[in-house]
Amino acid sequence: MTERIAQTSPRRMARITGVLYLLTILTGIFAQGFVSERLVVPGDAAATATNILTQKSLFQLGFTVYMTEMACNIAVTALFYELL
Repeated sequence: MTERIAQTSPRRMARITGVLYLLTILTGIFAQGFVSERLVVPGDAAATATNILTQKSLFQLGFTVYMTEMACNIAVTALFYELL
């Protein structure tokens, strides 16, 4: 019985790691591809500041997504350490 638990435990950790890694990728694509594209104007800080002030909720959503991405990165790193 304990052999079966020992065998499934790394598999479950690997699945959790995979899901968190996928979430990291998806949130990164959303944050970089959607949010930053709408807010940041390359070479024009004033236009970027204006975009942030006019689209405050999008900026806050982007910040939340970035924080979620970083939390997933930390968890993935810890789980990889345990698995490997």
